[in-house]
Amino acid sequence: MKRKFVIFDMDGVILDSEVGGFSFLQQNLSKRGIHIGIEELLKKVGKNSYKIAEEIIKEYNIDETVDEFLEKNRKNGSYYTNCKELKTMDGLNELITILNKREIKLAVVSSTRAVSVLTALNRLKIVPHLNAIVSGDMVRNSKPDPEGYLMAADFLGAQPEECVVFEDSPIGIRAAKNAGMRVIGYKGSDLWQDTSAADMECSSYRESIDKLEMILEG
Repeated sequence: MKRKFVIFDMDGVILDSEVGGFSFLQQNLSKRGIHIGIEELLKKVGKNSYKIAEEIIKEYNIDETVDEFLEKNRKNGSYYTNCKELKTMDGLNELITILNKREIKLAVVSSTRAVSVLTALNRLKIVPHLNAIVSGDMVRNSKPDPEGYLMAADFLGAQPEECVVFEDSPIGIRAAKNAGMRVIGYKGSDLWQDTSAADMECSSYRESIDKLEMILEG
């Protein structure tokens, strides 16, 4: 089947934000007297900010609601807004250019809230190349539920089987597979994750460009 739609996760796929983002969260929490090891925070990769906050509040007996917890952290800034080194993964812009020339429609599906997704994608100048964006606060059910990916397919006017997804986390891969989409396990970020459940694995976007026909028609 010829696939005409490509969907990207954001963190760890479009930008190498997972380690940096959680390090930023760790620093924000430390300012508030909450000390959590980065290794422990990285276990929460793939979950949305609400779920992460909910877990931290429970695990560390913090006397705050989820909304209060998130608001206090936001006041200290965010990785997407304040990181000066924000950049796309190597080779991603070249892949997007090729896909745009082939009139392949593109989307982003992220567990991150809309303001952070749009801030990051605008800073990276990617928004004009996209046909749809789905953020974590647009869905009722977060990954591994397929809701976000199915919503993106609806926005794109695509059937799930016509879509190829780039994901880097087990939770995200499950979400895309649950949606009935073909999944490429992207392994180009600094954080190693198990992508063995994907239909195919790529270590870089340059490798994915070399395998483009296989990816779109496999």
